[in-house]
Amino acid sequence: MSEDQQKSRNLSNPSEFSDEEIVKSHVELAKFKHEPTKNFLKAPLVFVFVFGCLIFVCSIQLAHSTNSFQLHPPVDVVELTAEEKESMRLEKKISSGEKIFAARCASCHQANGMGIEGQFPPLAGSEWVSADAGVISNIILKGLKGEISVNGVKYGTSAAVNMAAVPISDREIANVSTYVRQAWGNDSVEVTEEFVSQVRSEHAAKQDQWVGDELRSMFSDSFGN
Repeated sequence: MSEDQQKSRNLSNPSEFSDEEIVKSHVELAKFKHEPTKNFLKAPLVFVFVFGCLIFVCSIQLAHSTNSFQLHPPVDVVELTAEEKESMRLEKKISSGEKIFAARCASCHQANGMGIEGQFPPLAGSEWVSADAGVISNIILKGLKGEISVNGVKYGTSAAVNMAAVPISDREIANVSTYVRQAWGNDSVEVTEEFVSQVRSEHAAKQDQWVGDELRSMFSDSFGN
């Protein structure tokens, strides 16, 4: 049997290939390579260079027009004056105080600051609010019991309406006091956190609630006694 006939027999029945023949066939195939496609047009280097430059320029333009690929656009920095900064600070403080008042005080003194007749005194137009900041700070810190007169009307005639101490921080007391002293037509200066801390320290030993006459005596100048 000739070599060509042997190859033809093996190709018609691949299972008859021996290991040696398979290796030999691979060696033969490795000798032959695919001929290059005829008439293949290679891009001139100048065209490749120009195309690369075009991509680079477009990338730069895209970066500038899309905010340098940042997720969020830059925020313009606005320089505020000292007065504007102070105004914003006070607004935030009063806003915080309003929320504290709504959560802690409005159920008795009402959202409009008018209180409940015969039970809880009004805060709007009250000398107890507009007096020295130590008055309202002490009342919140320790509470208040007994009779007091607000706008010519007596309150606190029943023990059931005595005010208990409010368990909040010095900052919260300062914020809510400032809100109350500047709401509903009231116009008193703000109360600072440092001031409340000082008041708390001065009366740390006091266990009982304040009595109205005690506070009127302590702050006689504010009450015109």
